This record gives sequence, C-alpha cells and structure tokens, in this order.
Amino acid sequence: MDTMTSEQTLTGERIFTSSDLPSLSLPDADGLVTCRWFQDSVPGRPAWHAPAQSLRPGWTIEAAVDDDESQGQRGPGQVSFVVVDRSWLVREGMDRVRTRAVDAVVLHSKCGPPGRTALALAFSAHLRTRQHRMGLGADVVTAAVRPELAGAPGLFRVPHFVTISDGTGTVADTTIWQVMSGPRYDAWLGGAPRPDHTAIEAALPGLLRLRHLWRTGRLDRSRADTLGAVLDGGELTAQKIFRYPRVILPVATRALRGSL
Repeated sequence: MDTMTSEQTLTGERIFTSSDLPSLSLPDADGLVTCRWFQDSVPGRPAWHAPAQSLRPGWTIEAAVDDDESQGQRGPGQVSFVVVDRSWLVREGMDRVRTRAVDAVVLHSKCGPPGRTALALAFSAHLRTRQHRMGLGADVVTAAVRPELAGAPGLFRVPHFVTISDGTGTVADTTIWQVMSGPRYDAWLGGAPRPDHTAIEAALPGLLRLRHLWRTGRLDRSRADTLGAVLDGGELTAQKIFRYPRVILPVATRALRGSL
C-alpha cells in the first residue's frame, strides 16, 4: 500500500521511527514471528531477546514497544520464528495466540521486506495497549501484507493506518493488517453493524489520502466539519472507518479524486 507524506502530525498521534523497529534476520521462508513480553518492575526501555535455540534466527533489538502504565513496565521479550506453510499462516497464527503461550504473532511472507514485518511487530505492541484499554484482551495477530482468509472461517481482517517517520521530520502513512476472531471484531465495532469489507478495502487509497488531508488541515470547511464530528478531534483510524463507513467512505472517494 502506497503511503502519503506530510510534515505535520496530530496531537497524541503515535509515530514509529527506525529506533522503534526490531532488527529482524528472517529466513527465506513463510512463517510466523512470535513474541512474548514479560513484566519488569525496573523502569527503562524494554529490550527484545531471541530464544536460545540455535536453529532459530536471532535478533538484536532495542525498542520502545509498550507505553501502557496500567499493564506495568514491559520488560524483555522473547522473539522466535516458526516456518509455516503459507496456506496455514492465519490459522496457525490464531491458534498460537489462543494458547496464550505468546502475546503477539506476525504473519510473515518470504517475499515481504523484513522491515515491513518489523513494523508489524512493533505496531503489535501499540495495538495491544489499545485493546487492553478497551477491554478486548491483549493478544494480537498482525501482518505486513493483506492476509488471505480463505479456509479460515469466522475471522476478519482489519487494515490499520500506521504513521512512520524517516527521521527527517517527514511522516508517512502505511497499512498494517490485523486478524480478529468474530467475537472480538464485534466488540471492537462497539455495537456498530458489520460494514462492507470489500468497499473499505477498495477505498484504502482514498482513505490514506484523506488521513493526509485531515492531518494537514487541507479539507474544505464543510468536509472538515463532517469528518470532525465523527473523529472527535482525533486521527482517522480503522475503528472510526469501520464504525462510520457511510460518513467516511464518500469523503475518501472525493479525496482520491481531488475534489475536496
């Protein structure tokens, strides 16, 4: 998914930089990156550690991955890679987080850039914080590219917008996907009806453009007022889009056409 660049951010918006990303050394294979974070009472930046098994790749990571004080300071995390056939990635990933043996799973495609998988893993920690505050649980399954749900009934994929910076002050938006079970998805919607996923996914380029225009204050007043009433002064998030598609998608279509 293409990104839209800008030079401003909204107050409180989470921006991921290179210092937040784990340095992954991944094999040329499809599989799962799994992570388990541990509680640590000592303040400081949490570190990531590779498991001791010599057959699995190692990581050397220094990253701020969790700011949620209500969960306690996050300490060292253990990161592993498990080779899984691509057709089983989603089902195996969901099975692993259901066992509670891991906190987060990233679906990795061997054709995907390691940097994108690293971003998906870093975003998982941020997503866990949001879910915890909403009472939705803390286990997370993410993917850097659109996951295929064929053969995995009852699951839903959600494209989250993630803001990144290259360190020059310029920021960009990209998409990281999350896979949810039906009950969690419905709870995440907060009582809103399930939207048309096909329409939302087709509108992603326009939604990225709209997020850029909203951030930089470049919407005309009528569109800004309409969108502002839904966003309540915050950023354009997947949750807002999925809860209010009838309001947001038409504005995104106009944004992509350049008619705002």
